[in-house]
Amino acid sequence: MDVYRINKEPYHREPLSTVGSHRHGGRWNPKGTGILYTSRTPELALLETLVHLPPLTFAELPQLWLSTLRFPDEADTIFWLDASKLPAYWKSGTLGETQTILTEWLQAPFCLAIAVPSVILEMSYNILLHPQHPSFAEVEVISQSPIPLDSRLRI
Repeated sequence: MDVYRINKEPYHREPLSTVGSHRHGGRWNPKGTGILYTSRTPELALLETLVHLPPLTFAELPQLWLSTLRFPDEADTIFWLDASKLPAYWKSGTLGETQTILTEWLQAPFCLAIAVPSVILEMSYNILLHPQHPSFAEVEVISQSPIPLDSRLRI
């Protein structure tokens, strides 16, 4: 399965790094536990990146890089989480609340990846990869390229 990740320059040089999520935490993981946030499509990866940037003018945007990553997609590699099975607060809750939803997987990864619905577009999925799962060693960086953003974008 191919997934996509966007990094700001110069962090694109290590597209499999979980340092940022380990240091800061995220919607699905607390500080101190690093996971790799990726998206099912390049477009969703861009939306997820832009929504998390501070307010900037177009000229202030950092150079963004798209990485295409590939991992084996056997039946036991990825677990798809349906939005209807998530607690009601998953979209609007505090990070402290949502960071506990995947506690079992974060502590003992029973699969390489969990697909979670995007808060931005619930019908689209982000794919979380666990670096402690043995199959993480099989994740490959297929390509990387700078993203030329259109100046009509409103940030």
